[in-house]
Amino acid sequence: MSQIEEFSQEYIDKNTPEKEMLFKSFLDSEEPYTSIFKNNPWLAPPNFRKPLSSKKVHYWNTTVGRKHPYWKTKKLPSPTKKIKQIRKDFKRWGYALIEEGMSKEQCKIFIERLLEQAKGEKLAGVNSITPSGQYVHTLINKGEIFRGCIEQDPSYVQAGLLIENFLNETLGEGWICHSFLANGAEKGYYPQVLHLDQSPLSPWITEEAPALVNTLYIPQDVNENNGGTLIIPGSHKNIIKAGSNGEVGKLPPAINLEAKAGTIMLFDGRLLHGTGVNRTNKIRFVAAMSNVKSWMRSQENWIISVDPEIIKSASPKLLHRIGMQAATYGGTIEGFGMGASGKINESFGSTKIFREAFDKGNYVRVTELSPNSLDEDFSKEYTLKKAIKLAKAASKALK
Repeated sequence: MSQIEEFSQEYIDKNTPEKEMLFKSFLDSEEPYTSIFKNNPWLAPPNFRKPLSSKKVHYWNTTVGRKHPYWKTKKLPSPTKKIKQIRKDFKRWGYALIEEGMSKEQCKIFIERLLEQAKGEKLAGVNSITPSGQYVHTLINKGEIFRGCIEQDPSYVQAGLLIENFLNETLGEGWICHSFLANGAEKGYYPQVLHLDQSPLSPWITEEAPALVNTLYIPQDVNENNGGTLIIPGSHKNIIKAGSNGEVGKLPPAINLEAKAGTIMLFDGRLLHGTGVNRTNKIRFVAAMSNVKSWMRSQENWIISVDPEIIKSASPKLLHRIGMQAATYGGTIEGFGMGASGKINESFGSTKIFREAFDKGNYVRVTELSPNSLDEDFSKEYTLKKAIKLAKAASKALK
């Protein structure tokens, strides 16, 4: 078949000078982070190859709001059970704290199950280590308490009805659970770079309501010593003011979150936040359930609907197009794909092995584990372990 000249790559390249490419400068701006780091050098990420500096001015060398020279006179959110105050705090500061969102018994079940799971995953060789500490992914598989939290069932989270109502108000009814994972902070590890959880939309900024709202379950007391979540109160307003592709100016200092076990933090996806530095000898866990607008996923559930034979012979590009190329912001399976960029044929993002195992009926998931699990549970041929091994081999072959 003869090719139409205007459809040839040569013709297209010849007629595509960079200055005429639609929206290129907008999409390549890397805002709001470009201006955030330029105008706030103290927000620069830590160098993971060097020990943390505790003397210079960095976002992680901070304290809680009531002790901070800049913030101690401000009326920052305090834990409350009243939804009217929660609305006010969320709108003004970008976050609100629900007092006793989990009962003492719910909190006890939550943290015990989480700590057991973390230890079990280490013993099974499927633990997820980040620069900040251990993460526990896919909590839906790892305990009834976590499944209850996703459903906002008051039997598992006593503030469930309040949370559900609030999410309906902020995201609109029909919102979905984007992810539910536990973030660990451990001694000797690094703080997380302060970021927006709506970053995948950047440089677009939603200027009224957020497109993502987080529900942070706090099953342990948190403070400036054990890595209480770092936040810049009100920073969502700086982001909104800058707008899509706009410049973010100077920001106020960060603080550590201070809260008692059982508190639940609701926060805007545009609020700058990150994991703090844990200076104690005990791991600190919080669990983040991110919730998004219902359109923030593919309408077609490709992972189920595509024929196995097509999956088997599909090119890397096709697999990418149908959502089987995970990235940090979406499509991860049991944590696999966290840290991946989502590029075509990226070994640490290809989830094909999981789908093939599912089709063959031999997909072995990481479920509930603890130090008391049977030896056979630790030595199972977990599909996650196979995927990591395959990805490492593929990555090594490219070097």
